[in-house]
Amino acid sequence: MAEATWYGSFRAGIKTAPYNGTGDDAKNEVGKRTALHAPGSRWGVKGSNEISDGLSGVYRYEEDLDLTTATLRAGNRLSYVGLSGGFGTLTMGRVWGAEYNSTGAILDNSYFHGHSYGSYRVGNAVSYAISTGPVSLQLDAIMSDKPKSIDRMLFGASAGFGAGKVAVSYDSNSDNDNQAKMTNTTFAGEVSFGSMRAYVGQATSKNSSNVKTRTIMGGVGGSLGDTGMGFLMQAAKERDAMGKPTPILLSLYRSLGGGSTIVLESLFNDKNDGNGEKRSTTASLTLKVDF
Repeated sequence: MAEATWYGSFRAGIKTAPYNGTGDDAKNEVGKRTALHAPGSRWGVKGSNEISDGLSGVYRYEEDLDLTTATLRAGNRLSYVGLSGGFGTLTMGRVWGAEYNSTGAILDNSYFHGHSYGSYRVGNAVSYAISTGPVSLQLDAIMSDKPKSIDRMLFGASAGFGAGKVAVSYDSNSDNDNQAKMTNTTFAGEVSFGSMRAYVGQATSKNSSNVKTRTIMGGVGGSLGDTGMGFLMQAAKERDAMGKPTPILLSLYRSLGGGSTIVLESLFNDKNDGNGEKRSTTASLTLKVDF
């Protein structure tokens, strides 16, 4: 029988965020809204089975949960099977994408409100990954039931050196329904010094009309001495047809032991929210329990 490991992360807390007044009672509800939230809660099972010396079958299945209503969210997070050996790892299904495993691993440091400016998970994928020393490579081919055999290609590479790491990713996405094409190229780098870590990156997206969106981002994080507290400060500058929004992320977190962490996180955004407000703030206090 294949070795199986159950795992999960249960998360719930209170979140305050802007509300733009949609729905039947929109006129009376424009402004802030405070509610329970359960960001990224999940459970899953993963494992491997040795087929022969140096060759194993691997698998993983992971569901997205909503703890506020005790329901499964629409769509699965991960679901794949594959083979792993000296040649690397070949998987098929819904996987962590090449963008996220390379540049995203450097740039996505927040718990809830940040993102890596690239794809997290990709479905209908045939994925190949290999690591040799400090160098890692991944290539994903997205193969759906559309006319073309391959609708999307993702590539990611990273290399470590001493106390640092650099990465690059590329995403070429063709939509066969309307012949639109989008590409995304991201560069990222990080360096650690003591208990601190700093990172920087740039992501450039371009559509079939050659309209570009460019984002430059950077941040610093680390531990606050021996207090068990950690922090993260991140800022980004995005240039597109809508202007130049500057989201700033602040995060404080503390490990409580036993896989439990409490997180206070706030995102400030100076982009116009459609109601004449130039700055909006999203904040949350969340308890995370991993097992």
